[in-house]
Amino acid sequence: MRGCGVPSFYFRIENHLFELLMRRSATILLFLFGLVLVHPQLSIAQFAETDASTDAPAVAPTPTSTPVQVDIDHASFAFDANTSLVELYLAFEASTLSYEAIEGGFLAVLPVNMAIVRSTQVALNDTPMDPVWKDSLSLSFMVADTTGLVEGQHFVHQLRTAVSPGEYELQVSIPAEVAGQDSDLTIRRDVLVPDFSNQDQVRVSDVTLASQITPSQDREDAFYKNGMVIRPNANQLYGSGLNRLFYYAEVYNLDAVSASSEKYTVFSYIAEANVPQPIQGKQRRTERPLRSPDVLAASFSVNDLPSGSYFLRIAILNDNNQAMAEQSRKFFVYNPEVAREQPVAVETDFESSQYANMTEEEVDRMEAHVRVIASETEFRRLRSIRDLDEKRRFFMDFWTTRDPNPNTPINEFQEGFYALVQYANDRYTTRSDEGWNTDRGRTLLKYSTPTAIEPHLFDRGYAPYEVWEYNNIPGEGQAIFVFADLDGFGVFELIHSSVTGERQLADWQNELRR
Repeated sequence: MRGCGVPSFYFRIENHLFELLMRRSATILLFLFGLVLVHPQLSIAQFAETDASTDAPAVAPTPTSTPVQVDIDHASFAFDANTSLVELYLAFEASTLSYEAIEGGFLAVLPVNMAIVRSTQVALNDTPMDPVWKDSLSLSFMVADTTGLVEGQHFVHQLRTAVSPGEYELQVSIPAEVAGQDSDLTIRRDVLVPDFSNQDQVRVSDVTLASQITPSQDREDAFYKNGMVIRPNANQLYGSGLNRLFYYAEVYNLDAVSASSEKYTVFSYIAEANVPQPIQGKQRRTERPLRSPDVLAASFSVNDLPSGSYFLRIAILNDNNQAMAEQSRKFFVYNPEVAREQPVAVETDFESSQYANMTEEEVDRMEAHVRVIASETEFRRLRSIRDLDEKRRFFMDFWTTRDPNPNTPINEFQEGFYALVQYANDRYTTRSDEGWNTDRGRTLLKYSTPTAIEPHLFDRGYAPYEVWEYNNIPGEGQAIFVFADLDGFGVFELIHSSVTGERQLADWQNELRR
């Protein structure tokens, strides 16, 4: 792919390489400057709390001085008719491990227990609670000299396993005696494994975010895949020290595009969180030969992005520039040396604000919009207000408190919200409701753009439905929403979600049968 840091040649997915894909190494011996990932920057937790320097060298920690820091990520890919291939990525911060001196260097041994269990949120009473997969690892990491360790250097380990599509929880635990704390270190992550078995629709796999992707024919490398070595970035943090975002994804069933077409288009771009539009200079359209499956491996420079949250978005387009499949992935940038543009602060006095001149019709319309994202307290207060001018003041406070950059003339959150309103109106409007006021529209406004949309409009024996997948909803983690046209009139209503407080129907698949 041109301009991606990876040569423009195609790596065929070899479905018969089951043993290769399932192979893993239980022990990794690496030396300091041969770390799988040397990433001198802040971890996700530190990103939110501190900007402390990473230049000072660290000594080897004792088991009780520094808890083990571990980041976890995962991605799912097509495998066979009944299962998907799940890749699990673990990154251990080197300076938080305990080392023992041995001949030739210092060795850290880390026992790790892992399991994938069915999600209890949507489980039926007779759902088996035994793990669908589990493993006990004894990982070994070796460095030449512990005094050379600095904050942000990671050892990375990867596992692959085949799992049936569904909603799961990944559980990772490290015994207390080596975790550096009083009790076992236990980490839980929601895992949504997509179903890629339908060959009548174009699908995009999950996206692996990587610190580096290089061409390779070394099939013995633990990170080898389809002619490349892909070193995952488990904490999804880029910027200072790691200025290029690499990514890997697979596209399936491209022969469903058109019988006569020989090419398709990949539109990839970076957008700020909650803003659907691409950042200027961070988008790319690439025409590719129509072959299925296809492998996408590319990169974007992020050295000029200010610190914050972003999305990498990928859309697969047909000859008519219509999106046949979409996928996205959230990541973070820490660039303390890159400043956001800070225009002169605008006047925030109510009398000179846009809200003071709102008509009664505009007030009513905004009231309907903000109810979708208002908190319970805000909703009760808004409902109790009768005075028109007081409602105007309420709206000013409502949007101001959500403004990520109060000193700029633009409220980025409000602009992003109304961009989603327009997006919903363009796509989901029905005869009776504007798009933003449908179930899909309200979900879009409340939870932003989904990571992926899985359409099932023509499945034999089922009502038309869509599955929206989210990689990370704050407080919920991975989540799905299922919308169905149960009456056949083109109105898609929400029938199931894994998000707390939304409608939940454990046997939603049966609801769709016709």
